[in-house]
Amino acid sequence: MSELTVGDLVAMRQLGCQTIAGAGGLDRRVVWAHSCELEDPWNWLATDELLMTTGICVPADEGDQVELVRQLERAGIAGIAVGDDMKAPPLTAAMLAEADALDFPVLTVSHSTPFSAMGRTVAVASQSEQISRIARLSRLYEVARSATMTEAESPLLERLSTELGYELHVVDVEYRTEVLARNGRVDEPTIRELCHRLDGRLDRLPARLAVELDGTLAATAFPLPTHRPCMLVAVCTSDVDLDAFGLLHAQSLIGIEVERVTRQRERDDAVGAALFEQIIDGTLGSDAAQPRLEQVGLADREWMVIGFDSPNLRAARIVLGDNETPRLSCVVGEEGYLLLAAEHIDAVVDLLGPHIPHLGLSAGTSTLQRVPDSVRQARWALQAARADGSAVAEYSTAAPLFLPRTLSEAHFAARAILGELMDHDEKNQTQLVETLDTFLTVDRSWAAAADKLMIHRQTLAYRLKKIESLTGRSTKSSADIASFWMALTALRISRGGSD
Repeated sequence: MSELTVGDLVAMRQLGCQTIAGAGGLDRRVVWAHSCELEDPWNWLATDELLMTTGICVPADEGDQVELVRQLERAGIAGIAVGDDMKAPPLTAAMLAEADALDFPVLTVSHSTPFSAMGRTVAVASQSEQISRIARLSRLYEVARSATMTEAESPLLERLSTELGYELHVVDVEYRTEVLARNGRVDEPTIRELCHRLDGRLDRLPARLAVELDGTLAATAFPLPTHRPCMLVAVCTSDVDLDAFGLLHAQSLIGIEVERVTRQRERDDAVGAALFEQIIDGTLGSDAAQPRLEQVGLADREWMVIGFDSPNLRAARIVLGDNETPRLSCVVGEEGYLLLAAEHIDAVVDLLGPHIPHLGLSAGTSTLQRVPDSVRQARWALQAARADGSAVAEYSTAAPLFLPRTLSEAHFAARAILGELMDHDEKNQTQLVETLDTFLTVDRSWAAAADKLMIHRQTLAYRLKKIESLTGRSTKSSADIASFWMALTALRISRGGSD
């Protein structure tokens, strides 16, 4: 029994068909295509057959054209295909409106398409599974094209899921996120089991992977041809239900969409970074920033800033992008920063926690001019998180413990301990502060410090003695080391911001 539909014929571009009315009936089944030019063609065709005509059987009168559509619909005809070789009278607006009301497909057929080609296509479809699959493939490509045009109304995954008959999802198996938005999401246990089965092997994803929960098949996953390690997950309780032919081409279509969406996000992130940097350095006023913040969904909000080590910027952007969280992000020095609506902060911390070891949270602000202060607060909180090894530190609770709360306090704290070294470096073009910072950063490893500074160990020894002489503190005393470290942290803070 043929499963070919009128919509399948339209999707086959080589047949040159276009729908001009009755699009709501494109799912009507077609078992035969018959050419007829008699005045009452409904008497010569049977249910589910497609009428093909050059237009001779189409009356010129408006009322008669409406009656033609009604009679064809009443007889159960699949639709009417009219050749565009100028033999048909003009199809009236009333006829097309009636076809729309009855969901009765009215097609035009290119004059270069012989009716025999359509007839043979329908005939073969009733006997051959192969032609049915080709028709389905054509429909998939048509779905992908129309989904791109009306993405806001019906995303590609939704349309392909409907076409194939089972839920489709795209999972980034590196960050365990869903890439393309859709109404429903994959169950967390399914994603967890999928990633567990991969066991971190992301460079060569398996061609097919069955995901079982409690001994029952929950989904089947297939790799996507994308630069991100993504898999197409078909939620289906039986492998028998999966159309491998359709899925093969769906993988290609969805892979293209994932690449398109990902590249667009990367471009948006780059534009957002430039905006965030202008806000931080104070070169963009509130009036100019307002419309640009509206574009990213951050206007008229209370904001907070999250700080983290800059190598984690990619993870932050991917995770929040996949979860459609409005944000701006950029790198300043060795830290990355996110500007977010304060109402989203708890959800964002939960999302980023598994991927970023230390996060520093600023206090909230509703004033754009205070965002640079929020960046400094996030940096200070991040320093506190690093110092005590905690996953998250908030400026309101962490900063008062050891770190200065203002830029002037940071400058004073640095000068109190490192003032002599800073003055000596400035006067003599030496690198004593840098040497001390490097030595403590590598946990007082002489070999590592000398290598990183590209100096001989004897030169390092000379510099450390000079540091101890100028500051009156020892690089072997725990108390003095703590003072040095916090002063260096304060110095980085004071040099990393502006008043």
